[in-house]
This record gives sequence, structure tokens and C-alpha cells, in this order.
Amino acid sequence: MIRIVTRARLARLSAEAKEARDRASQVREQADAAFSTHLRTVAELSGRAETAERDRAAYAGVVTALRAELDAAPELQEIVLLVRFGQPHSIHRSVYAAQACAGTHGADPAGWRSCSGAPSASAAWATIVFTFDAATDAFMCSVVPSLPVPGGAG
Repeated sequence: MIRIVTRARLARLSAEAKEARDRASQVREQADAAFSTHLRTVAELSGRAETAERDRAAYAGVVTALRAELDAAPELQEIVLLVRFGQPHSIHRSVYAAQACAGTHGADPAGWRSCSGAPSASAAWATIVFTFDAATDAFMCSVVPSLPVPGGAG
């Protein structure tokens, strides 16, 4: 079959071919940009993974040592509740540790008193010692603090 192509049709076909080549070029550039971004992301994530593995290996010894120290530590026989203005502030292993913590918040080292009852809301700092009772498997307190629960029924 013989087909006669006019100049107008040839011009139109040439224009369509040029548009197709331009579009193919744009798509290729977008694909190259996406691939380049992908490679950069893979390289960054690989670097972060290697760093995390090195950090994990570096801390593995520290974690092992801390676990061994924790296993070798004696059972807690007492804990100390640090109270500020009648509200619980923090829990410590000893009265000394509680007083040292309060000292970092500006507590007067000479201003300590033992609690014979619930700590007063006017007292800046106080400590309450809880002793472990093996019979009940709980920490017991010789004073009965009546600490209000913030926002609760207290």
C-alpha cells in the first residue's frame, strides 16, 4: 500500500516526534534525579546503621558491667522519699543522697529535721524513710504521711 504524506502531515508528525523526545528527556531527568536521591538516602542510612552498630558494640561492655554490678548489689533495705513543701519530689537510696539532691535545688544543709508525722506544706524539704519488711515484701513507713494527690481526691 502506498501512502501519500503531505507536507502538513509531515510537519505535524515531526512536531509530535520532537514533543515525544522532549517529554522522554524530561522523564529521564526526573528518573535520574529520583535515583540520585535514592542513592544518597541509601548511603546516609547505611552510614547511620554502621554508626549505630559501632555504638551498640561500644556500649555492650558497659551494659554487661552494669548488669553484673546490679546483680551483685545487695537488696535495698530502705528507700528515702524526698518531700518539698509537703509534695513528693524524688526517691533515693539514702538520706544522704536525698539531702544531696535537695542541696542541688538550694536546700539549706543545716535545716533538716526528722519527720515525726506528715511533712508540713510549709517545710521546704523533709525526708521520709521507708524500710523493707520481708514479712510483707513491701517498704513500710513509721510515719503515715497524708500527702494530697494533685488534681485528685486528697
